[in-house]
Amino acid sequence: MTQDPKALPDWQRYPHFTECFSDPVQGQELRTRALRSCAELDQLLQSGTPEQQAWAQKALNAYGNALSLLDEARALHERGTQG
Repeated sequence: MTQDPKALPDWQRYPHFTECFSDPVQGQELRTRALRSCAELDQLLQSGTPEQQAWAQKALNAYGNALSLLDEARALHERGTQG
């Protein structure tokens, strides 16, 4: 039994993710913006100072984790709505 998200406290709701799942276009736009940021960070990783490169690598790792989480959450959401 799935609990109504509106009945949850604010800290347990994720409205941005919910919008991404209910509107595939918005979800793809979020993914596209993140990938664009990753490309810019990759350029900094290749040509920046050692300090900038270290920062860019940490940011790329964070983006990678966020995109993986988004993909996993989307897959779970789709499985949950199919059955």
